[in-house]
Amino acid sequence: MEQTKIDRIKAAVRANFEQSPDMYKKFEDEHAFFWKLNERLLRLMAPPHGAYILDVGCGTGASCVQILDAVPGSRVLGLDISPAMLEQARTAIGESERLTLVEGDASRLADYCDDKFDAIVYSASIFLIPDFRESLVQARSLLKVNGVVGLTFMDGLFDRDGNNVIAEADRSAGEGVSVRKPVRIDEFQTFFSEIFPDCRQETAEIRLSLDILKKFFSIPAMSAGLFPAVEYHERVRKIARIFDHIRDHEPIFRWLLMVGRK
Repeated sequence: MEQTKIDRIKAAVRANFEQSPDMYKKFEDEHAFFWKLNERLLRLMAPPHGAYILDVGCGTGASCVQILDAVPGSRVLGLDISPAMLEQARTAIGESERLTLVEGDASRLADYCDDKFDAIVYSASIFLIPDFRESLVQARSLLKVNGVVGLTFMDGLFDRDGNNVIAEADRSAGEGVSVRKPVRIDEFQTFFSEIFPDCRQETAEIRLSLDILKKFFSIPAMSAGLFPAVEYHERVRKIARIFDHIRDHEPIFRWLLMVGRK
């Protein structure tokens, strides 16, 4: 991918997350969606007690707190591209001897990290990083021997036959939805297994009501993935129309969990 396109995608991601802290936090407080995904991911990763952990794309800091609670004696460096998301984190949880929050670019991890890590987490962030290859190469270089990297990757909404329900709904709604992602899942899986030959993958198939899913995709950062280059108020209208045309009342929200060891 050309650098100009990468820079354009990153600028858009940052701008959309700058609009998202309050809605993102409200959604998570109500539904604990990412907490449940991360709980499963941390079980797969099994970082040791006292681990030093890098949380890439830490957002409002909820994942940082979850890691600190789940891994006794751990220390966390939380990194995010959005100042507004980090401000929400600092207001809600602050920083301490165990937690440091840094604004930064996920493809330049080495610029912000002086020490090696026992574990590196990408919680619902890697699929938003257009230069994911550089990010993962740097992540591997920052891991201690036997260190582990783990991530959650959003695949999409599907019916029982494997059809993308948002794309199917737009055949009737005609709102011009985009189902393309900055990172293609097949390319990502291939690259991840190349640099982490000792890896494993699980699929999480989550059933949620259409009302909850509509709230999720109406968060500015999430809605932008479906309707890039469209103003937020118009994205919300389009998403409402799309969800009016989804026939499956509890589609499968599919996520991949991947773990690799150095």
